[in-house]
Amino acid sequence: MDKWIGKVALVTGASSGIGQDAALALANAGMVVVGIARRVELIEDLGTKVTGCGKIYARRCDVANEDAILQTFGWIRKELGGVDVLVSNAGVFLCNFVTQSTTSDFRDTFDVNVVATCICIREAVKDMKERGGPGYIFIINSILGKRIPDVSVPMFGAYPASKYALTGLAEVVRKELIYFQLPVRLTSIHPGMVQTDMIKVFDSSLAQRLPKLQVGDITSNILHCLTSPLDVQIDDITVMPSMVPSAQ
Repeated sequence: MDKWIGKVALVTGASSGIGQDAALALANAGMVVVGIARRVELIEDLGTKVTGCGKIYARRCDVANEDAILQTFGWIRKELGGVDVLVSNAGVFLCNFVTQSTTSDFRDTFDVNVVATCICIREAVKDMKERGGPGYIFIINSILGKRIPDVSVPMFGAYPASKYALTGLAEVVRKELIYFQLPVRLTSIHPGMVQTDMIKVFDSSLAQRLPKLQVGDITSNILHCLTSPLDVQIDDITVMPSMVPSAQ
């Protein structure tokens, strides 16, 4: 991680779950981290737990609001010089049947999961191009962006559609980065079920039965990508909980 010490990372959805763990890990690795979420007080508390040489700035931002995103990037550019690493993690899962969902459910899902990711990538690439050094973009996708499991009650709503959109987005942006010859890499991470607040939308008995990943399993893959050689491109990582019991 030496090449990233002192560099600026923006982590969306940093108030809990994967985003929170990633923000703390990057700060402990020496990065200057800007964590954004609506529950900014949870990120402020996270900043007190940094044990490395980095720092966490907490900023309130609703990624469903483009003006709020642009204000955040404006602050980062003014105070820190721009973004070197983007971890696009913020997401929403509205558990329902598509055929029984409201139009606002569809819009809310795509505004947060897809449109906000597009805006953050666009603005981050502007910074990475301006700063001239290596940049890295992480899209925290989902296994539901690759395949839909067979379950007895398929209440996935529009969430998988939004994640499939991110899968296509990642492919397109990678090609753009090559076309413009920018030293920026992009990795899409597809986790299975992770032990976070998001799984509370599921039936509790079902969530308890299924094997789950821990947030650190995803963060470790982010750190692995960042420590890989600059001439190595890791396109996609699928992370699933093991079905084999761990040795005691």
